Amino acid sequence: MPAKSLFASLALTVLASACAHAPTINAPSVPALRETPPVGQKGDAADDPAIWVAPNVAESRVIGTQKKGGYFVYDLDGAIVQELPLGLPNNVDLADGFAWTDGVAPIVAASDRADNTIPLFRFDASSGKMEATPRARIATGFAEVYGVCVGRRGADTILVATSKIGEVKVWKLAAAADGVSADILSAYALGSIAEGCVIDGAANAYFVGQELRGVWRVAIDDADGSQRALVDEVGSGRLVADVEGVTLWEGADGGGYLVVSVQGWSVFNVYDRKAPHAFRGAFRVGAGPGGDAVTGTDGIAVSSAGFGPDFPRGLIVVQDDVNTDPKATQNFKYASWADVAAALSLD
Repeated sequence: MPAKSLFASLALTVLASACAHAPTINAPSVPALRETPPVGQKGDAADDPAIWVAPNVAESRVIGTQKKGGYFVYDLDGAIVQELPLGLPNNVDLADGFAWTDGVAPIVAASDRADNTIPLFRFDASSGKMEATPRARIATGFAEVYGVCVGRRGADTILVATSKIGEVKVWKLAAAADGVSADILSAYALGSIAEGCVIDGAANAYFVGQELRGVWRVAIDDADGSQRALVDEVGSGRLVADVEGVTLWEGADGGGYLVVSVQGWSVFNVYDRKAPHAFRGAFRVGAGPGGDAVTGTDGIAVSSAGFGPDFPRGLIVVQDDVNTDPKATQNFKYASWADVAAALSLD
């Protein structure tokens, strides 16, 4: 079959699957309370956010990628604190407590399609900004790196990266004289495009989204991914392609919720963090003081910290693929987890 016909057939198959499994789940809407300025590039540009919780929560930050050329750091009002034109970053994540040689500080990881590496930045907590130059770059060996997540497992810092053809690699990071060392823990392939991921260090596991298949839970020490388990599957009636961002609202004693961006339906699915990961419902991010309703979301991030009266139980940040009020390029929107919890009757 000619390549054009093959891709056309695949697109029709995915579309037919989405139509055959039209959403029957209730997906109440929560308002966007804040939004960032539109990014400067047209088309598919804004992609993925990460949240840093400051000791003084009012000084917390959101990092967002502009995958046609750099990073933005925003405050809790959505205002730009820093613009860093560098590379072609797709996904971004942040972990606290990395033992850099010059002192403990957060580490920021991104997936840079300019050279298919994972640049690692030191985040300066005193200024609330990223260092302008990465301390290290981890070579992925992928033809096209897509997703990335970084997190803590006890004293260890764990890094996961995914590729456009579904490869997954896991490393343990440590500070080194020349930046950061990376010891490979796992390498395997899912068989089709994978992007979003999140690390649950307390459970010695991570979750990864395979866009046309579903959401996987994998043990960090599973060297070849053979023991992975499906959390939910495309075609289940709860999930449809594309499966995009994956994040955790972390509660006490290992509790909380796994949140998944379902791009094909413009909804966000919520599952129990703990196995067997019961489905708790889906929600949308609708219009509010922050502007238009969110559609076609790619990357998402959530924090369970209290961020003041507007975000007392946590903050969720989502990419808005089609920004219509006013009509503009893509941006990021903020919603309150308290509104999500009320809408879905979550603990």
